[in-house]
Amino acid sequence: MGALIEYNKFFAFSKNDKKYFNTDFSKGINIVHGKNTSGKSTFIQSIIYTFGINDEKRKLAELLKEEVIFRLDLTIFNPTPTKVSIVRDDEIVSIKVENKAPVKFIGIGGNKSREHIKLKSFLSELFCFDLHLEYDNEYKPASLEAMFLPYYIAQDVGWVSRHKSFRGLDFVKNFKNDFFDYFLGIVNNYDRIEKSQLEKQKKELEAESRIIHRIEKNDKAIKLAKLKDEIFTARTIEYIEPYKENKSKLIELEKEYLILCNKITLLEESRKVLLRVKRSLNKDILSQTKCPTCSHELSHSLEDTYNYYQDLNDTENQLEELNKNIKSLKDSQGALNKVLSDINDKKVIVEKDYYELIEYKVDNVTLESWLSNKVNIKLSDELKSKLGEITSKIFNTEEKLSKFKTDEAVKSERSRASYAFKATFEKYASELKVKPFDNEQFYLLYEIPAFPRQGVELLKTLLAYNFAFVDIIKRTSHTHVLPFLLDAIFEGDFEDESKNEILDFIKNHSSNNQQIIFSIADSKSNVNSATTYNEKHFNNRANLICIGENTKKRSFLSKYVGNFEEYIEETIEILN
Repeated sequence: MGALIEYNKFFAFSKNDKKYFNTDFSKGINIVHGKNTSGKSTFIQSIIYTFGINDEKRKLAELLKEEVIFRLDLTIFNPTPTKVSIVRDDEIVSIKVENKAPVKFIGIGGNKSREHIKLKSFLSELFCFDLHLEYDNEYKPASLEAMFLPYYIAQDVGWVSRHKSFRGLDFVKNFKNDFFDYFLGIVNNYDRIEKSQLEKQKKELEAESRIIHRIEKNDKAIKLAKLKDEIFTARTIEYIEPYKENKSKLIELEKEYLILCNKITLLEESRKVLLRVKRSLNKDILSQTKCPTCSHELSHSLEDTYNYYQDLNDTENQLEELNKNIKSLKDSQGALNKVLSDINDKKVIVEKDYYELIEYKVDNVTLESWLSNKVNIKLSDELKSKLGEITSKIFNTEEKLSKFKTDEAVKSERSRASYAFKATFEKYASELKVKPFDNEQFYLLYEIPAFPRQGVELLKTLLAYNFAFVDIIKRTSHTHVLPFLLDAIFEGDFEDESKNEILDFIKNHSSNNQQIIFSIADSKSNVNSATTYNEKHFNNRANLICIGENTKKRSFLSKYVGNFEEYIEETIEILN
């Protein structure tokens, strides 16, 4: 058993209407009594509402119009006692733990609001409650309703269906298994979250692997591509290596030939330029000693004559050098022709090899079709690589999953827990003189369908079931224990004999480590009142909480006469 919560005092106050309600709780049994519709259910619902459970808001709609502030003082034993005060004013909840500053949550009207989520987290930590449920395909902290569910039987549906005192929990995916597993200690919540993610990841990887396998197995193009590739690859290697060598040599020869041709062309062009220069110099006036027109003697300056002959000599020298180079190159014409011949020979070889390969066929596979085929081979290789990667991930995921309990192991634990529950449930049902079920299914916790009973028999069955469930979950080390709230245990038309059986049952299964708070209809005119029940079944040790003085209807709140001023002031301080 984990944290034990004990209620100490409950107070409600409407400043506008000057009304209030106040009660103290005792350890053990607390009997809430009053006339029908006096407000007994309102009182029990108000306790739950104070924690921030909005499911009770619709039931308290009439009361909430009076702008009531609720306060619950409680003690948490874990194992040392911690005093806590919780105050709720409409959409505000303020919680004071010991002498620490109160923690306020403003705007908790919607269960999905940021403040309500923070409140849920705060209370879960305070009560050591860490159940996670599956919402939107993801495990998240369970609602506050799930925290109270094992310890609350509502008047309206609690005595009709098991674990339905709050709305909406039925619609949570895998709720039954997760709820039972947590309270029975079968699996750890966080392990289950991680396991769920790993199982999901494994399923996705396996699905992807199956798709790739199917593609590789069924795609004819890929399948044929592998065969074609195997057939033709060996042959192409024989051709490609010499072809590459010959092609490289051909390129070198062509490059050498091109260089030689360029060099000869350059020299020829240079010679043409120098010859033009020489012809120009021969026509220069400085080369003449007489005027070509009048045969008159011409005289030139010494400097001009010198420059003229210098240019003429330079040109002749360059021409002479150029002619030597051209002659030398032309003398090597044989080498040039040899290069040209080698080029042509190599071209023939390369061309021959290429066309041989083009025309080569193995089982109708040609070079062209083989090259086209390479696209599919590449795709096949990528599929293989992807498969290898996925297989490796699946292996790693399985290795991580191996540390978790297997489905079979969990199933076995659930079966053992179901039979342990069955033993207690059968015993409690027998004590309440409930007719035994012929089918074992109605005793096995994880398998129980709706009980095929009605009236008093159904109420007793559910009473036995809920006490058996609370009894068995208290054996789990981490389970928090809240006061057990049972609203209207005499719901319906009951004989005194059945009432006595129920009260004796509650007395026999009350304990010092859990409060029981239940309500019964009462009236001053009743032969058997809450007072006589207390005397007869509980030796006057039960705490009686009267609503409406046993005479009034809709009287949860009564007139305030100013006797709680200091307490109200303290409550307002917590709220502010």
